[in-house]
Formats: sequence, structure tokens, C-alpha cells
Amino acid sequence: MSNKNNGNTLNHNYPIEQAFKFPLIITAILVLLPGLALYWFIGDAQSTPRSLKLFVGNWISPIILWFFCASFFHLWLKRSQLKKEIDASELLSNKLIPNMFHGGIDQYTENELEAELQTTNSQNNISKENLLHSRLSLFLNHADNDIDETFAIKEREYMKGSFSLSRFMVWAIPIMGFIGTVWGISNGISHFSDAMTSTNSVTDVSAMLKESLPLVTSSLATAFDTTLLALLLSIPLMMLMLSLEKDEEAYLIDLDEKWFHDIKPLLVKSTQQSLSQNTIQSAEGIVAVADNSQAVANEITLLSTQIKALQETMEDLYETVFTSKLNERSNKKP
Repeated sequence: MSNKNNGNTLNHNYPIEQAFKFPLIITAILVLLPGLALYWFIGDAQSTPRSLKLFVGNWISPIILWFFCASFFHLWLKRSQLKKEIDASELLSNKLIPNMFHGGIDQYTENELEAELQTTNSQNNISKENLLHSRLSLFLNHADNDIDETFAIKEREYMKGSFSLSRFMVWAIPIMGFIGTVWGISNGISHFSDAMTSTNSVTDVSAMLKESLPLVTSSLATAFDTTLLALLLSIPLMMLMLSLEKDEEAYLIDLDEKWFHDIKPLLVKSTQQSLSQNTIQSAEGIVAVADNSQAVANEITLLSTQIKALQETMEDLYETVFTSKLNERSNKKP
């Protein structure tokens, strides 16, 4: 294995995030616009069935129904993404990762490992943003071995943020029902007030009330219909959101368990073995250098001894020659 880099590798997308714009647009076309059109043409008709009036009997009910359908569609898409994510993680943890690192990670260089991961993902249609793949990539390519714990915290923050718009819709649907209630009661009181102020005599009050009563009751029906519809739709939507949030949290817990208990220990062990082998090789290199140094020192010592012996021999030879010259001069004198 090559050295791990120190770059910022936490810039991963959360794969279970689902954009809300697409469900809003689709449901606006399929639900909101047809609902408003039906309200415009048949919403106030007396022959309209009561069940249909509940959904299109006023202008607020189509908006409530739109909020519900958009949020339901968003959660359904999110659940589909969660299922794909879980299947991909199970495939990685149970089959692909054990096969990939069966011989240990020290047999790969960094570039070879990245290429192997990319090839494995493309062959099995696994997104590179898969959370398990992201943790593996972070661990193998980052100097800090605890970087995956930081990423696990970010995963949970992303999970909480991914339900923000769904929580808003669960809150907004009852609020729209209350707005419809206030709107209907306000209209009813307004009609009743107009009926009372338009008469100048007591004898005309009963006739005016008889004419205005359908308008007042229609407004009150709007008030209670919007509240009823909002409460009926908010309950299953809340249950669906809580169920999906629980499943996503369970997936992250299961991912932590597989990573910290099954996968990471094997990677840490392989890394430690690689480091131990490098340490042993370094130690062997140091020992070899030490042995070579000792051999050179022995050679130098032997050479020094030989030079010293040669020096002593030269001194003896010089002394012998000098003595011989002195004796010859002595013999030549008369």
C-alpha cells in the first residue's frame, strides 16, 4: 500500500437524499391544477356529491391534497432510494469487499485500489456515493484512521436534514386546514352580516335569512371540510414519514455495526501487517548496513596493523643499513 493522502475527502453526497422539486412539479400538474379546475366548474354546484365536495368544494382543499400527494410521492421515492442503498451495502459487505481484500490490502497500490473499487462498482451498478463505499474510500485514502467516525456523524446530520421538507408538509397540511376553517367561518359571518344590514324592517329579516342561509352553511361546510381533510391526510403522512425515518436510522445503525465490527478490523489488521513488514524490512536494512560497516571497520583495522608492521620493518631495515655504513667508515680509517 502507498501512503495515505491528507486531502479533504469528506465531500460526499448523501445517497438517500431526494430532491423535493420534482414531486412538487409532478403533483402540481396531476393534482393541483385539475383540482382547482374542478372547483371552478362544479365545486359550488348543488348536485355535486358530498364526497367530491370534500376534495374540490373549495379552493383550499386542492392545495391540501397537493401537499399530501407531493410529500407522499417524495417519501415513496426516498424509500426506493433507501432500498437500493441497503441492497448495495449488503452486496458490498457480504460479497464484494471480502473477495476484493481476500489477500490483504497491502497487495494494492493506491491507484490500483481505486481502480479496483471503481471497476467493482461499475460492474455491480453500485453508486460511488454509497455510504459503505464512501467509508472504505475515506479509510484507505486518508491519513486519519478515525475519519470514518466523523463521516458517520455527518451521515446522521444528512439524514435529519433529508426529512426537513417532509416535516414541513406534515406541519403545513393541518395549518392549511385551519386556514380553511378561518376562511369558511369568516365568509359565513360576512354573509350573515350582509343579510342583517340589507334589511330595513323586521318583516324582511326572515326572508333575507332564508335567502342567505345556503351561503352561510356553504361557508361553514368549507370550514369543516378543510379541517377534516387536513386531519385525515396528515395522520397517514406522519405515519409514513416516521416509518421511513425509523428504517433509515436502522440502516445507519446496521451500517455502523458492519463497518466497526466486521470490515474495519480486517482493514486495520491488514494495515498493521503491512506496517510491520515495512518495519521488519527497515530493521533488516539497518542490520545489513551495520554488518557492512563492521566489515569495513575490520578491514581498516587489519590494514592499520599491516601498515604498522611495515613501518616497524622499515625502521629495522633503516637501522641495519645505518649501522652497516658506520662500520664501513670505521674500518676505512688508519
